[in-house]
Order: sequence, then structure tokens, then C-alpha cells
Amino acid sequence: MKQKRSAVARRWWRGFLAVDGAAAVEFAMAAPVLVLLGLGVAEYGVLMGSAASLESAARAGAQVAKADPSVTAATLTSLGLFPSGATPTVTSVCTCADNTPTGTACPPGPLANPCAGKTNPFTSATDPRVFQYVRVTATQGFSPMLSYGSCGQPGDFFCFAFPSSLTGQATTRTQ
Repeated sequence: MKQKRSAVARRWWRGFLAVDGAAAVEFAMAAPVLVLLGLGVAEYGVLMGSAASLESAARAGAQVAKADPSVTAATLTSLGLFPSGATPTVTSVCTCADNTPTGTACPPGPLANPCAGKTNPFTSATDPRVFQYVRVTATQGFSPMLSYGSCGQPGDFFCFAFPSSLTGQATTRTQ
């Protein structure tokens, strides 16, 4: 009886080890893929967070520029609106009612009317108004935590390319 029990125990133990060995091999094959997938998701989250932060900073800069149209990029940087490493630019844009640029300095002189004879597309009437906008653009470099390989090389089956720089832009009407 003792011999029979040990034979059954040996068979059961051998089967138990074979299953554990198979699970270890499967885990060893799947773990690098899962780790790479998890790091890619984290990297994408960092990228989206940085882009949202930059867009929000550009929007805040545009609100400051709406209150003071003569604001400069240096002033916006000194206010601390932008994340570290971000470079803001401020441009003034003038358009006519039909959204064509005026081609003149913004705002045009008091007697100049570059929009005379332009038609407003919503009312079909002539509309000589000049609309002044301030556009705030912020650019920031981005470097991924890991290198996922290069794109465009022969034999690249998977290409995970992240942008090297991020841009956020906001435009507001100042008048």
C-alpha cells in the first residue's frame, strides 16, 4: 500500500511541476510585452498631460492679452503662466468681416479702412469693420522616457513615434 501511494504522489507531483513550468514560460514570454504596453500607456498619458497644460497656458495667456493687447511674450513668461521650458509668442492679427487678412498694420490708422467694400458672409451686407485678434502660441520640447525604436527604417514592423515638440495655441478677439 505504501508503494502504491508513493507512485500516485510521484505522478501527481510531476504533473504539478509541468504545469508550473508551462506557466513560468508563458509568463516569461508575455511579461516584456505587458511591460512595454504599460510603459507606452504611461508615456502617452505624460504626453497628453503636457499638451493639455500647454494649451491651458496659451488660453490663459490669451485672456491676459485680451485685457492688455500690448502684452509681450516676455511679460507672459514673467507672470509664470507657462510650464518650464515653454516658449510663448504673441501675435496681433487683423481681419475683415469675411475673414480675410487686412494686410496692413494692426490696428490700421484712424482714417485707413482696408475692409471697405467687404461683404459679411452671414448678413450679405457690406461690412467695413476691422476685427483685431491676439494669438498666443506656446511651444515646448518633449522627450519620451524610453526609446521605442526608429520609424521609417527597413524592417520596422511597429513604429511608436512621439512628437519632439508640443504646441498650444489660443486666439481671442480684443475689440
